[in-house]
Amino acid sequence: MTLASGEALAFDYLVVATGANPRPAGVQGEDLEGIFSLRNLADAIRIKTYIQARKVKKAVIVGAGFVSLEMCEAFRGLNLETTVVYRKELPMSKMGFEFGRKILAELEANGVHFMGNTEVRGFDRTSSGGLVIQTTNGPLETDLVLVALGVVPEVDLAKQSGIALGPTGAIAVDDQMRTSVPSIYSAGDCCECFHRISRKPTYLPLGDTANKQGRIAGANIGGQELSFPGVVGSICLKVFGLEVASTGLSPEEAAEVGLEATSVTVQGSSRARSYPSSGELWLRLVADAQQARLLGAQAVGSDGVVARINALAVALTGGLGLDQLAYVDLAYAPPFSGAWDPIHIAAQQLLK
Repeated sequence: MTLASGEALAFDYLVVATGANPRPAGVQGEDLEGIFSLRNLADAIRIKTYIQARKVKKAVIVGAGFVSLEMCEAFRGLNLETTVVYRKELPMSKMGFEFGRKILAELEANGVHFMGNTEVRGFDRTSSGGLVIQTTNGPLETDLVLVALGVVPEVDLAKQSGIALGPTGAIAVDDQMRTSVPSIYSAGDCCECFHRISRKPTYLPLGDTANKQGRIAGANIGGQELSFPGVVGSICLKVFGLEVASTGLSPEEAAEVGLEATSVTVQGSSRARSYPSSGELWLRLVADAQQARLLGAQAVGSDGVVARINALAVALTGGLGLDQLAYVDLAYAPPFSGAWDPIHIAAQQLLK
């Protein structure tokens, strides 16, 4: 291996863990001062410093995924007038139309303006030194822009080294985190992982996945024989007072990999309905229409959402059928759920 300085380093094993980079907007003017991306602590400090130094009053976020929705709460907490610009109709498109509407309602209830079906065409300066965003729905003036369009794997070094990339554009690895080049491993946001439900490689740049991959790579380099079994695609985030979580495949994702999926959405409660402070919870289960096999789940609600999705992630990993899920022995007490949990109810409705 040769460093930029020209120094050559010999190795027995090499781990490529180059991470990922924020996806650029790809339009004119995105390098103007006051336009940020957020990938690490240093980025966060730069944004906070800019807000304080410039006495920022207005912020626009481009994108409506994880970082965008979490930063809405951060900006509103600083009393900034906050607008989200997104090319699709509703935020978190993976969650589907009805859950997207609930996420949108939570944003609007907390003072966030959402501009859906809107694409960014470029960035310019105003005559007073502010920023103006040129969009398909007209210009939008602001003091600060956060571009939050996801990330792309950093694979330049891998390509230069002849390491094969997978269909997602990230580094292809086997279940021991080995690349196509002998003695070179990869882990983290620069490489793919195996999706246990779709049975295909996927790109899931999350901290917990990266930690597991790194441990597996290190263990195998150290002489153990460990395999990373893959992921079921579990995610969660908080949007102001709303919990949002998903695992497995959505109906659309199931169709994309050739599965005939059916789904049902139930409205339940986070605790027994008679219990004080019980909140509403909506749960959608997705199943294989032919085999009555669980394929995925999405949920939103005031609380208790992530606990249900975690349980369903275990069910997906274990390959439980809907008939087993409909009567699974979940812990019950009124402060935590009804006697029939939303998981039971949704599974029983799907079986019908």
